Amino acid sequence: MRRLFRRACSGTTGGLTVCDVKGLEQHPLVRAVSSALAAVDWSATSGVVAAVSGGRDSVALAAAMVACQARVGLPPLTVAHVHHHRRAEADEEADAVRRLAGHLACNFEIRHIQLGDAATPAELRDARYDALVDVAASARASTVATAHQAEDQLETVLLAMIRGAGPRGLVGMRPQRPLGSGVQLIRPMLRASREQATDLCRAAGLPWHDDPTNVDPDTLRGRLRADVLPLLEAIRPGVADRLARSTSLRAAAADALAASVMHPVDGRWDRSELASVGEGLRVASIEAAAMRLTGSADGLSGETLRRASAAIADRKRHRRLFELGAGAMLVVEADAVRIDQATQPIESRPPM
Repeated sequence: MRRLFRRACSGTTGGLTVCDVKGLEQHPLVRAVSSALAAVDWSATSGVVAAVSGGRDSVALAAAMVACQARVGLPPLTVAHVHHHRRAEADEEADAVRRLAGHLACNFEIRHIQLGDAATPAELRDARYDALVDVAASARASTVATAHQAEDQLETVLLAMIRGAGPRGLVGMRPQRPLGSGVQLIRPMLRASREQATDLCRAAGLPWHDDPTNVDPDTLRGRLRADVLPLLEAIRPGVADRLARSTSLRAAAADALAASVMHPVDGRWDRSELASVGEGLRVASIEAAAMRLTGSADGLSGETLRRASAAIADRKRHRRLFELGAGAMLVVEADAVRIDQATQPIESRPPM
């Protein structure tokens, strides 16, 4: 694990007690969180970690988990805050999360990350998850819960569509996935809305801090939140909830496709076998092999994938090269197709 953070922790603090949220068991968000948590096996862990930034969604998540703790048999809850030291308000937000943990009679742990202004969102996310895995180890917890909700899921799928992602990218965020070092990441709020999170915080009397960078119009996600999502909601109210409800269907379709792809043997396919399947499965097979080779789908050219697929299916016998992007190169030969790491830029040629 990369040690990009400093450790600091404390136990519970003074303030309001857990009974302040016990009357919220029937709130729609608490019911959604309770349903998601009931599907997790808690018998093998001594604790669970809630990642709390201080925004309304994560504050609502912590309150909801406490409200349904006894009902679903949750182990002791640790509220974890990752301090990025990137905004003037960050110290105040960390203190607010510490007070929230005291409100809810939960343990509190904080990790400090200082990556500098040049750090990319992906680098910050990876460091944040590393910090949460470290908190989980400290709390003897095998599960970390984050507050991604239905609007976040809609944003994620829209961004994948803009990027030209394949079926797996259009699934969006999964309710559960491995996080690392035996720790599972869960997202129990994917079926809840930001409006419900706001309502729960107000009902419980819990303050929150909104991060202005979340709606920064200079970022693609910020533009989606400011301009696109309100328009979609106006056109078809409840769009985020409907997309969230169909996540399992999209995931099943993506998994079925992944199970059907043809994998190369020693980096090679028999060309006639690969040509015998439909174009969609052929493209998916090439894309899956390129992802395994390069570790990422980012940078793969959908247009070049389709041209390579057409070349495999035609009757021409001369050797052709296709630079797929992301460092992957496809070679179509008379009887075989192989995929290699691109060592230098190659002009991909259309079928002749």
